[in-house]
Amino acid sequence: MIARLGGMAILVLIGHAYSEADLGTYFQLLAMVGLAVTATQAGSGPLLVRLAQNAAFGQAIHVVGTRCLIAGFASILIVTTSSVPLAQYWPLILIPFAAALSPDWMIAAKTRFSRLGMIAVIGQACGIMVAIWASLNPSDLALYLIAPAVSVASLALATVFAFEQSSTKGPLAPTASVFGLVGFTLLAGFLPNLDFVLLGADNDPLFLAQRVFLFCAGLIAAITSTLFAKNEVGQLRDIWLLAPMVLIAGLLLFLPDKLADLFYSSPSDDLITILQVGAAWPVLMAFIARQILILQELSTVKWLGWGCLALMIITAFAMPASDLASDIMKLIEVRLVCLVLILLACQKVATRRQVVA
Repeated sequence: MIARLGGMAILVLIGHAYSEADLGTYFQLLAMVGLAVTATQAGSGPLLVRLAQNAAFGQAIHVVGTRCLIAGFASILIVTTSSVPLAQYWPLILIPFAAALSPDWMIAAKTRFSRLGMIAVIGQACGIMVAIWASLNPSDLALYLIAPAVSVASLALATVFAFEQSSTKGPLAPTASVFGLVGFTLLAGFLPNLDFVLLGADNDPLFLAQRVFLFCAGLIAAITSTLFAKNEVGQLRDIWLLAPMVLIAGLLLFLPDKLADLFYSSPSDDLITILQVGAAWPVLMAFIARQILILQELSTVKWLGWGCLALMIITAFAMPASDLASDIMKLIEVRLVCLVLILLACQKVATRRQVVA
């Protein structure tokens, strides 16, 4: 929640200082970097938590080394595919490497969530300071330094806190479930950015709206990781995931203009329409997170996360192109509904197999 509030403060600061075109380009690059971060982490967050909880630090080091290699490849891909000059956005390239090296998984493994809270507070404070500078002295460098400031500060603090003496605890993850755990984590990590990047093209209002949706995705990810580390199940898990998103969905549906005015100085009608049309997006993402928590450590569905991710990518290229941002947002939500139905059906099949066994 701290991290999401900090991000909202940053968006308010820069949303009233930069034009829609400048912000659209910036947010589109951030979406690409978000995909690079997901690829860098390679679905290894929960796996690293389980490895740390079982003192398998040798294996964890190999996983972190792989993350660094992927960060390098992902950064090269961004540089070679982006039409924006590297001199303008080079600070953003620091983010995948910070994500690869961050030992926050060691803190989560110890369930020391107060430390993660301190990292969030100080990291967001650094980002807000840079955002204030950017709002007072608008420039490309100031704008593109905001997100890296948060990432680098968080990396430094996580490194300090990770090596504090404390015991770890948690169940041993079966070897057969590791493959599925990584696949589901990749699916959850890619979803918030995937459809916007693949279907959105250069639609500035869509990417401005996505920044609002990404607050919801970040909050869902934080709640999910906490529930995973604590092995929370049942109604309490569902309340934590769904209740905040239902509230946000209500605000998007009934007060989209107020939210748009909060974040941006002159929101367009297209932006307000996208926010209202996309009101179901947070709830759908929360429900997908719920299903992933249920399924990700079941060896009987270890291919499901990988298969769903491949399906989302392949079908995106088969979708008809649209210039209307509201139509793209509707298509994104329809695709999420289909994914929810697939995960629900697979859960029922897996449950039946367990009963038969």
